[in-house]
Amino acid sequence: MFAVAVAACVAAAFAPAVVHAQPLPQTRRVQLDNGLTLLFRHNPAAETVAIGAFVKVPASCETAETAGIRGVVQSMLLHRPAEADRADPVQQLAEWGAVVSQSVQFDCTQLRLLTLAEHFDKSLLPLREILMGARFNWSELAAVRAAQQQMLVAAEETSVAYASQLGFSHLFSGTPCAWPPEGSTLALRRLRQGDVRRFYERYWRPNNVVLAVCGPLDFEHCRRQVKDVFGGLLPGADDQREGLRLPDCEPVYIHRPWPSGNAIIMMLTRAPAPGDSDYAAAEVMAAVVAGGQGSILWQALRQQRPLVYGMDAGVAGSNLCSTFQIAVGCDAGQAAEVFTVVRDRIGELLATPPTEAQVARAVRYVTGNYLLNQQSNLYAASLMGFCEVLSPGQGPELQSGLPAQVSAIGPTEVQQVAEKWLKPAVWVQIGGAPPGY
Repeated sequence: MFAVAVAACVAAAFAPAVVHAQPLPQTRRVQLDNGLTLLFRHNPAAETVAIGAFVKVPASCETAETAGIRGVVQSMLLHRPAEADRADPVQQLAEWGAVVSQSVQFDCTQLRLLTLAEHFDKSLLPLREILMGARFNWSELAAVRAAQQQMLVAAEETSVAYASQLGFSHLFSGTPCAWPPEGSTLALRRLRQGDVRRFYERYWRPNNVVLAVCGPLDFEHCRRQVKDVFGGLLPGADDQREGLRLPDCEPVYIHRPWPSGNAIIMMLTRAPAPGDSDYAAAEVMAAVVAGGQGSILWQALRQQRPLVYGMDAGVAGSNLCSTFQIAVGCDAGQAAEVFTVVRDRIGELLATPPTEAQVARAVRYVTGNYLLNQQSNLYAASLMGFCEVLSPGQGPELQSGLPAQVSAIGPTEVQQVAEKWLKPAVWVQIGGAPPGY
C-alpha cells in the first residue's frame, strides 16, 4: 500500500486475514508562516518519536543530464561538517541513541529520524542542520557518487530489481521514471559540486517540506518546538512543476537469462494514483490476485501445486508513475509453466469477476495490514508525510479515508478496475526458459 519499491516483492506474503487494531488517532495539520507543513499524530503508548521529513522534489525535476542528483543531495545531507564546539549533526543524534536514514522516491525524498521521546526537543536542531544547513562536507562528494554508482551495478545483479527496472524502462520510456532513483552512471560521473549545490538550494526550502511527527507528545508542545527551530528559515521561490506526459505503452514480453537456478516472473502495468477514485479497488484487486493465503495465485501456485517459493502483488502509489506489480519467484526449470499459470489467471480475472468471498477476504487483508502497520510510529509518520506530498492540504484525509473506501469495494468494482488498468501489461522474466521453449 503506497509502496515505493519492489525490492521485497518475492517475499512470501502470508499475513492473517483478520487483524484487530485500535482506531487510528486523529492527525493534526498546521502550516508555519514560512510554508513548512507539520503533521502530528499522538501515540501515548510509544516511548519513541518518529519524524519523517519530506522534500517535494519529484523525479520530474531531473533530466537525463542530472539523473540521480536527488539521491546525491539526499546522501550529502548526512555529510555535514562538525563545528568547533560540537560534533556533526548525525553524530550528535547518534550520541543520544537516535537513528537517521534517508531514501529517494519518485515523488519526493525522505529523511527518517527515530529518537526517544525525551530527546525530541534537542533532536530538532541537528535535524534542521541535516535538512537545511548551509554547509556540506564536500570532500565526501566523490565517495557519495561512487556509492550511488555501485548501487546501480548491484541492482543489475539482483533479479527482482533488474526485472523491475526493465519493466519501468518500458512503461515510462522517455521520462525520468524510466531510470532508477539512483540515476545513471554517466550522469553521476558528470555531476559537480556546483550542480549539487544549485539543486539543493532550489528545492530544500521550508515551503517545500512536510514534517510528519508521531509519538507520545503533546501537540501544542510539538508545534511550538518545530516553530522555534524551523520557523526562522526563509522560504524559497514557488517552483511550479508540471506533471509528466507519459508515452503510449504497448504490451511486451521481456526475457533475460540469469546465471542461477532461480527465476523471477514479473508483470507491471500502470495504475491509479492514491488520490484517484480507482485506487481503493486497485488495492483490493492486488489482494485478490496475490494477497496472502486464499488469493488466486496462492491457490494456483502454492496450494494446488507448490510451483513457487514466493509471490506478491501490490500497487506502488505515485502521482507520477503508479504501477500495479505482480512478482513470483520459482525454480528456473518451472519458469515457463509458472508464467503460463500467472498469465492465465490474470486473463480469467479480466473475463470474470471474482467471487464475493474472494473480495471479502481481500478487503480484510488490505484493511488488516493497513491498521497493523499504523501501529508503528515510523510507518505512520512515513505514510502521513507521503500522503501530504501526494495531496497537499488533504494528506490526512487521503490517509484515513482508505479503509472505508476499501470496505465499499465489491466484485464488480474489482473487475472494472482490472479491465481498465491491467492492459497493456509488461511481462518480464529473468531466468529459466521462455514459454513455448
